[in-house]
Amino acid sequence: MTSLLSPVQLSPHLFVVYSEYPHRDSGNVYLITGRYPTLVDCGSRRAVPQLIDNLSQLGLRVDDLTQVIATHGDYDHVQGFHDLRLQDPDLCLYLHRSDWPIVQGNDPYQNASYLYTRPFVPFAPDLCLPLEDGTTIDAGDTTLSIHHAPGHTEGSVCLLGTIDDRKVLFAGDAVGGAMRSLTGATMTIWVQAAVTWEQSLQRLAELEFDWVLNGHEPAQTLPLSRARFDRGVRSFGRMLSPWFSLEEEETPSLDVSTPA
Repeated sequence: MTSLLSPVQLSPHLFVVYSEYPHRDSGNVYLITGRYPTLVDCGSRRAVPQLIDNLSQLGLRVDDLTQVIATHGDYDHVQGFHDLRLQDPDLCLYLHRSDWPIVQGNDPYQNASYLYTRPFVPFAPDLCLPLEDGTTIDAGDTTLSIHHAPGHTEGSVCLLGTIDDRKVLFAGDAVGGAMRSLTGATMTIWVQAAVTWEQSLQRLAELEFDWVLNGHEPAQTLPLSRARFDRGVRSFGRMLSPWFSLEEEETPSLDVSTPA
């Protein structure tokens, strides 16, 4: 597995501050700088030390952050918030209400911790602030519009905003994410999730954006283009792959240099 030893700058106010590939137990984490420094997702607890180090390379501490906006409630996207909040007890977590049961409960299937054989530490109700479809939230020096995109989870959202003259869609696992295993779900629920997910993608395809930043992509290949998003939407559901693997052995992290 390779993970970032330094942040990757995508534009003057937009960075990848954590990424690992192949996937072990943490999704990508993005930083928007400006008046309201914001993380989009915050990864797993194991990822937090490297995340904090990458922030420090940009001259930021956890208590400089205004908020974490979660694209959804899965273990690999939010569990690290517990350790970030130890650094800053005032840090806020925004999450769509439909995923509050995921993070406030302890069902390993719902919160996806069954994939990682690590316990999920539930979130106290007062840790979650709501994201509402059709509203906006300040982040960096811009605003992000909230687009509810259920399918991967009931509360999955995508965030759309203009950053450094680029229209950027933070897609979480709505783009490129996986279905849950059939173990733990009825076929009816599983199929309905796929249908709902396709409908969400069709709504997203009506939006205008240039870049896609999703939850699991090597930092070196980001951002994804609009053309790649459109190809993915056209092919969604043609083949639902049963293969999902997690790297079993530790390998040294590689330094991915920040582009000039």
